[in-house]
Amino acid sequence: MPELSSRPRRNVQTLGLAHEVGQLIRVRCLNCNITRHYLPGDLAKLVGDIPFWDVEGHMRCERCKRRELDASVILPSAAERVKIRVRRLVEIRMVRRVIWRDDD
Repeated sequence: MPELSSRPRRNVQTLGLAHEVGQLIRVRCLNCNITRHYLPGDLAKLVGDIPFWDVEGHMRCERCKRRELDASVILPSAAERVKIRVRRLVEIRMVRRVIWRDDD
C-alpha cells in the first residue's frame, strides 16, 4: 500500500474554473490597504488562464503603483454579492511607443 504524503495538497484553482463557478478574485494592496474585486473572466482576458495566486504578480496597485498585493478567491453569497463593488473590464488599449536610435 502506498504511503500517504504529509505535504498538504493544493488544488489548482485557475481563473477559468473560478469564472465557471461564479467566484470573485479579491485583490488587496498590502501598502495602502485598499481592496478591489474582479471577475475572473476579465482577469483571464488580460493575463491568461493562470492560477489565482499568480495574479498578484501581473498587477500593480492603481493608487500607490506598488506590486505588494495579496490575491484570494471568494464565493460570496447573494446577500454579500449585492454589497460588493466589482471592477469590470471595459477595454484593453495597446500603446505603441516609438524608440529611435542614431546610426553612427
